[in-house]
Amino acid sequence: MRQTWSSIVWCHWRVPIEVVAGRLPPGVRPDVFDGSAWVGLVPFEMRDLRLVVAGRALPPIPTTAAFSEVNVRTYVTGPQGPGVWFDTLDASSRLGSLVARAAWSLPYVSARITAAAADGPSMRTWSVERVDGTTAHVNATAGDVAIDPTPLDEFLTERYSLYARAWWSPHRALWAPVAHAPWVLRHCCDVDVDAGLVRAAGYPATDAPEHVLAGDAAKVRVGLPHLL
Repeated sequence: MRQTWSSIVWCHWRVPIEVVAGRLPPGVRPDVFDGSAWVGLVPFEMRDLRLVVAGRALPPIPTTAAFSEVNVRTYVTGPQGPGVWFDTLDASSRLGSLVARAAWSLPYVSARITAAAADGPSMRTWSVERVDGTTAHVNATAGDVAIDPTPLDEFLTERYSLYARAWWSPHRALWAPVAHAPWVLRHCCDVDVDAGLVRAAGYPATDAPEHVLAGDAAKVRVGLPHLL
C-alpha cells in the first residue's frame, strides 16, 4: 500500500504501562520510554492511496485521492521489533477505511472530519465527530525551523512497522513493515486539543498533551501483513 502523509501533528501523553499491556495480544508488549508507555492522538492528511501489486501501483482507489485521518495509537514491541499499535483510526473516506480494515485488520471507522492544514510553518486544524457523538479536535501551529530530534521525539515518530489484532483470530497478532524517510520535525505553539477520542479508547488523557510535534510530508509504503 502506497500513500503520502502530510501536515501531520503528534500529540502525546504518558499512560500507565498496564493500561497498554491489557489490550495487546500474546507476544506483543508495551514499548516504554522514561519508565512510561505513551499514547498519541495523531491527525494528518492522506493523499494518493494506492495498492501496489508486483511492484506496480494500481489506479487510485475511488474517493481516496485526498482525505483526513486521525489516529489514536500507542507503541509496542514484539517478535519483529518496535512498532505502532493503533487503537482507532478515524478517516473521512469510507471506502479507504473498508480497504484498510479488511486487508490490514486495522480498526478504521468512518467519521466526519473537517481540516485546514498545510506542510511547513502553518496553523494545522482538525475536528472529528463520530456517528456516536464522540468528538475531538487538534489545533497547532508548526514552527518556522526544522528541529534536530531528541531521543523521545524519535521514539514517538520514527516507527517502521505496525502490529494489529487479526480480525479472524483475536488472540493472534499481525505485523506489517512500514517504510518512509525520516520525518522533518517542527516544534508547535498555540496548541489547543480536545482528547475525546483518546478517552473513548480507554486512556486517561487530559486536554493538555505532554508532548506535541509537527512533521512535513512523507511518502509511505506499508507492506503486506504477516500472521505471527
